[in-house]
Amino acid sequence: MQIRILLRAALAAAATLLAACAGPVQDVELGPYTVSVIGKNVWHIQDYNSTNPAGETFDADGKLTHFNNCSDIYLLVGKEKALLIDLSNPITWADDAAESLRAIVWERAGGKPLTITFTHNHGDHTGMIPAFSEDPSVEFALPERDFYRMADRFPADRQRFFNEGEIFDLGGMQVEAIEVPGHTAGSMVFLLKDQSLLFTGDAVGSGHGVWLFNADAFNSYVSAVPYLIEVLEEHGVDQDRLQIYGGHYWQKDWLKLPEGRELGMEYLREMKQLCDEIESGTAATEPSNLGRPGLDTYFRHGNAIITWSAEQAEQFRQRYSEKFVYRDPYIVFRQIDEHTWEGNGYMVYNESVYVVEGNDKALVIDAGAYMPHLDKAVAALTDKPVMVALTHGHGDHVGGIVCFPEVWIHPADIPMIARDGEGYQGTIHELNDGDVIDLGGRQIEVLHTPGHTSGSITFFDKANHYGFSGDAFGSTNLLLFVPSFSGLIETCTRTADYMQKNGIEKLFPGHYGGPNVETLQRVLDEKKMSQELLAGKRKGVEESANGLNRYIRDYGVTIRYTDPDALN
Repeated sequence: MQIRILLRAALAAAATLLAACAGPVQDVELGPYTVSVIGKNVWHIQDYNSTNPAGETFDADGKLTHFNNCSDIYLLVGKEKALLIDLSNPITWADDAAESLRAIVWERAGGKPLTITFTHNHGDHTGMIPAFSEDPSVEFALPERDFYRMADRFPADRQRFFNEGEIFDLGGMQVEAIEVPGHTAGSMVFLLKDQSLLFTGDAVGSGHGVWLFNADAFNSYVSAVPYLIEVLEEHGVDQDRLQIYGGHYWQKDWLKLPEGRELGMEYLREMKQLCDEIESGTAATEPSNLGRPGLDTYFRHGNAIITWSAEQAEQFRQRYSEKFVYRDPYIVFRQIDEHTWEGNGYMVYNESVYVVEGNDKALVIDAGAYMPHLDKAVAALTDKPVMVALTHGHGDHVGGIVCFPEVWIHPADIPMIARDGEGYQGTIHELNDGDVIDLGGRQIEVLHTPGHTSGSITFFDKANHYGFSGDAFGSTNLLLFVPSFSGLIETCTRTADYMQKNGIEKLFPGHYGGPNVETLQRVLDEKKMSQELLAGKRKGVEESANGLNRYIRDYGVTIRYTDPDALN
C-alpha cells in the first residue's frame, strides 16, 4: 500500500514538472484518471486510464465491445487561488478514485485555496463531489439557476451561489462565467481570456452534439449561442486562438478539425447557423439511433450537431404562426402582420416586445429583461421615428429602455423605473387611461388594467381587433401583486366590456409563446374565478412563489395571490 501511495505521489510530481517545461506534454495516468496540460497552469483531467480507455471500442464486425463516457475536469491555478471546473462521472470501477483525484488536484494547486464550480448539474459532471465534500479548505461556487435545488449536497458553510458575469480572480488569472442555457436551464461556461480558453461542459457540445431535451431548451439555446459569440467578441478574445474544451473530450472523433486544433470560434458560428436552420426547417438531419425518447435526431451543420427530437422541432416551428424575421443575441422577432412585429427575449420566460408601425412613427411596447441593443433591433424592422411605452414597470419589461432617450408609462408605475441614481436616466412621460397614441393612420388606445401592478396598462388597436396586455392577465399565469380580487374583477369587467364593444379578438401577452394569447373568454374566466373565490365557492392552494402564498387554477390559467390581503 505504501509503495502505491509513493508511486502516485511520484507520478503527480512528474506531471507538475512536465507542466513547467516547454514543448508538448504527454498524458500522465494516476489511478482512474489521465492528466494533461493544455495551457500555462491549466490541467485537463479525464476519468479514464489504459485499462478503461475513453469512448467507444468496436470489434471487426462493428459491434460495440467497450464504452466509457469519459467526462472532463479542468484545473486552473493562479498565483493566489485554484479553480476546479466540474467533477467527472462517479467512479465506481476503481477503489482509489477519490484519493487519486485529491492527489492530482492538491499536487498542482500547491496548497492554494481551492474553489470548485460546475458547468451544469448533471451527474456525469458532479459525480465526485464526495471526494472534496469533507475537506474544510474547499469552497463550492454553484451556478444558481442549476443548483438552487441541490444545495443540500454541499456543506452549508462552504457553498455560495453565483450568476452570469461572476469573475473568479485567482491572482494573475481571471475566469469569467457566461450563462449559455439550453442543455440545462442554467448551463455555464468559463472564459480564461488571457489564454483564449473556454471551458463549456455540455453547453456547446464536445463533438457528438449538444443534447436538448425539449422546446423550451431550444428556445433558450437559439438566443444563447449568438449571445456567447457576442460576449467573446466584446471581450476582445483572439478568435484565431480561441480553444473550446467541452465536457467529453473523447467525442472529438466526429469532428473534422486540422491536426492539433481544438474547437473554436468557427464552431460557434456553425452552431448559430444550425440553430437558424432548425428554426426555419432547413437543417440537415439523420436518425441518432440513441434509443432515447426526445433525442432521436441529429441536426447538422459543419461540425455543429444538435441532438433533439424531429417531432418537437416541427412542433416548435408550428408553435408560432408568425414568420421569423430577425434575431440578435438578446431577442428574436416574428412578424404578426405587415406593420406589426413580436419579439421574445430568453432571460425571463420569453419576455415579449412589440413593434407597432404607423405611417408617421412606430410604437415599441415593452423592452425585455436585458436588451442592450434593442434600438438597433427595432431599426432593422422599421425606419420610422420610435416611441417606447411600457405595459408596466417590472424588470423583465424595462431592460432595453436604456437604449432610448424617453419612455411612456402609467404614473402609478413610474417609481419602479425612476429610482434615484439607479433607475432610468431619460425623460419619463405619463400614459393614462383613455389616452390615444396616434402613429399616423393607426391609433392605439390605452386602458388602465391594474392588478399585476398598480400601473399596468393594455394597448388596443381597434382597427386590427387586437391588443397588447403585458402581464395584466398573466400569459396563463397571473401574478396578482396589487390586492385585491375585487380590483381584478373591476379590471376584467372593464376590459371585457371594451373587447366586446370594439370587436377585440385577442391580446398579445407579456410572455408570448405562440398559443397563449389572451382572449375575451380568458378575461371572463379570470373574472369568474375571482368572484367564486370571494364568494367562498373556490379555495386557494397554498404555495410560496414570487412572494405570493396561494393560487387558484382553472380554464388553463393560474392566478397567484397573497392571502389574506387579496381577499379583503
